[in-house]
Amino acid sequence: MAHARLPLERVPEGTEWFRIHSRRRDALWFGPAPGKKPVNRFDDPLGHFRVAYFGLSLEGCFAETFLRNPPVRILSLADLAERSAAVVRVRRELRLTPLHGAALARLGVTAEWTSGNDYAASRQLARSLWEHPRQPDGLIYRCRHDDGELAVAIFDRARDAFEVTGGAPLTGDPHRLAALLNRYDVGLTR
Repeated sequence: MAHARLPLERVPEGTEWFRIHSRRRDALWFGPAPGKKPVNRFDDPLGHFRVAYFGLSLEGCFAETFLRNPPVRILSLADLAERSAAVVRVRRELRLTPLHGAALARLGVTAEWTSGNDYAASRQLARSLWEHPRQPDGLIYRCRHDDGELAVAIFDRARDAFEVTGGAPLTGDPHRLAALLNRYDVGLTR
């Protein structure tokens, strides 16, 4: 892929994304921590770059954070209370490689790369994109646990492109939380 014409989507300055994150970490945390093994789908297998994950919607963030091991029918209020929901604003134009729609064929990959269980292939794909001469800031893909939503994985070379403009504990707005639980037909326990 290093020599392929890389499709890029431009994200304008001022775009707002969302992140659900541990209250022990900053909303703009890029992982994994230095010296730690890759954990998430697009983490660098060699540890040379870090990745931050955002959702284009709060719903996508919720699905990717809490619905990872289906079927999920009940969530713990204590687990939800450990998380915050942040609003993150893009401070400069970003260039992202789309990993959905027609771009999949152009890149010679399938949706399995973004939603399958083989994280080794996804991580190698992210590394190939990171190394590409066009230097994308990250990639955009369909959420695995709600494929009607999109998420982004941002390489740490674009770390300066974001600012947190809002945030609150996930349990701080009971109406918003109830709407998320209702959307995914998930109950709540203490």
